[in-house]
Amino acid sequence: MSVYEEEQSQLKKSLEKIDDMARVLEDAPRYRGDDFTQQVLEDRREHQRESLRSATVEPYFGRLDFKEWDLEKEKALYIGKVGVHDEESGEPLVVDWRAPVSSLFYSFSGSEDDVYYDSPEGIVEGEILLKRNLVVRSRELQRVVDSYTEGQEDVGGDEFLLYKLGEQKDSKLKDIVSTIQSEQNAIIRHALKEPLIIQGAAGSGKTTVALHRLAYLLYEYREQLRAERMMIFAPNAMFLDYISHVLPELGVGAIAQNTFAEWALSILGPPFTRATETNRLEVQFEQTVNQSIEAELVLKGSLAFKQTLTTYLEEYVAKSIPEKDFVAWEDGVLSVATMKEWIERDFVTSPPMKRRERMQARMRRWIEIEVKKFEDAKEQKEMKSEALKRLRTFMGYWPKPDLAKLYISFLKEEKLSVSQQLKKRTLLHEDIAPMLYIHQMLYGIERENRFDHIVIDEAQDSSPFMISVLKERTRPGGFTILGDLAQGIHGNEGISSWTSFQEVFADKGISYVKMERSYRSTMEIIEFSNRILAQMKHSPGQAIPVFRSGREVVIEQRGKDDIHEWVQQMEQKQAQTIAILTRTKEESTEVYAHLHSQGVTATLLQASDRTYRGGISVMPIYMAKGFEFDAVLLTDVSPSNYLDDEMHKKLLYVGCTRALHELSIWYTSKRSQLLER
Repeated sequence: MSVYEEEQSQLKKSLEKIDDMARVLEDAPRYRGDDFTQQVLEDRREHQRESLRSATVEPYFGRLDFKEWDLEKEKALYIGKVGVHDEESGEPLVVDWRAPVSSLFYSFSGSEDDVYYDSPEGIVEGEILLKRNLVVRSRELQRVVDSYTEGQEDVGGDEFLLYKLGEQKDSKLKDIVSTIQSEQNAIIRHALKEPLIIQGAAGSGKTTVALHRLAYLLYEYREQLRAERMMIFAPNAMFLDYISHVLPELGVGAIAQNTFAEWALSILGPPFTRATETNRLEVQFEQTVNQSIEAELVLKGSLAFKQTLTTYLEEYVAKSIPEKDFVAWEDGVLSVATMKEWIERDFVTSPPMKRRERMQARMRRWIEIEVKKFEDAKEQKEMKSEALKRLRTFMGYWPKPDLAKLYISFLKEEKLSVSQQLKKRTLLHEDIAPMLYIHQMLYGIERENRFDHIVIDEAQDSSPFMISVLKERTRPGGFTILGDLAQGIHGNEGISSWTSFQEVFADKGISYVKMERSYRSTMEIIEFSNRILAQMKHSPGQAIPVFRSGREVVIEQRGKDDIHEWVQQMEQKQAQTIAILTRTKEESTEVYAHLHSQGVTATLLQASDRTYRGGISVMPIYMAKGFEFDAVLLTDVSPSNYLDDEMHKKLLYVGCTRALHELSIWYTSKRSQLLER
């Protein structure tokens, strides 16, 4: 029997057992009652149903033959997205990819003599006899590749990886459970004790790895973490749509995904709104920004700015507490000394506005007690009514603050500019973190708004102030922060070094890892992109390509009228996702109109869009960050469009590293000096 026939037979047996188990559970009556224990049991059964539904389509993707030193016979372990136990034998039919033993499938390279994994019962040592990659789609075995066979030096691991990398992409990011590499596996399984910063080269898979890390953490720390108290922060709504399928593919639901701005506004509530993302991008990438405004953007994102704001708020809170006695009636006096004692003894741990609320409630109880000193019931009622009226007046000296006015007052005191939008309660991006901080310092943080774990993607465009505000809402160690300094195109709002974030966690410590290997693009595209990377002042290091060769990067003097022909060529090469990246929004509109006039079905992507549909896309280059396409065309890379400065080096690097298989760069009359180098 051939290897393929052997695995086909095994697949048939496994599917028969999984189908039987799924059928029994699907036929079992659902519990709809109020008994808590039965509800918990029904939740578990529903989770099993969902797992088995997934397993009936693609039960596993790998096989690992492992022999423990303490056992005479090896075990053939089949590894899949969800674990399934054989109810008859009690043995695992499919091992969950997150289980400790599955780590061997990802970390074993074939050169190790002795291997081990850390199980709940302790260290398990042994040897690997076979490591096999399997492709099962729609219950059919399509491919078998042995990555390692005992006694053979040749392995097929690279062959399988290249096969997967060579697949065409669609409009959604996919999971990588079948091809997780050793260094990616180590990051996914990194301990929870410290925040984790990932500096990842373009195409290193850092976003996918971070999402897989969430799935792993929920499995490994299931008693400590809850999915509904996790959050993924991404740069924009369209990118959130792009990554939206990964966690459901891994069987993980209930993890919220949002932009920081939209989430923060949900906390602040009306009347606050946000200045449009379109305006922000147009100002930064299509207009000249005043240098003093640039300096303010950097300042507003700093920890120093947060500390200055903290001092201002502490002084405001101290001044807002009334400094006089409360007189309920002629002989009914609640001294300011007593009120201060209540605050310092009973309310000191409450946030200022909760403190005000508790003080008002206690003063009402004080009135109710004191009024009983009057013997006549009618007089009691009259005195209580008058005292409550005086209490409302008294609390007016301790008003609830207008957060926008408070922030504007602070900015004026610091001699910083105040935008017209802020006066209308419309927040610019750089003002959102300070406003949220003011809110949580005055009102505190509700339990339901605290996080077990946060993933922050494209974090190089975030500020230390933003990270610090989120830290106050998150359990210790609950951060996976990822990005690429070479793609920090929002330089005024973001960071130039990860030490800026390390300072935020100086009290707790932090782990830092680099992902240097790039899996996205061909070797030719990565080597070309590395030459742009080398021109940057603060380059995080060259990307290391996986040996996947393709066509050389094409640099040509061509114009808009030739784009239709280029698109046809890419479609003939079976490209499923094609991107035309322009320098400006105006140029994108022109290119889109030209393609439309030629009968080409394309999508013009704008900053306000919330969905990416694949196919042929036209967009400004600054919107492409985070995405990947089979074929990419950069139009008019001329000296006037791409200046010799850091921002344009990063923009060009971002554009080039979006391409998986084909990259073309055009210029109209003269090429940018960034290409000349």
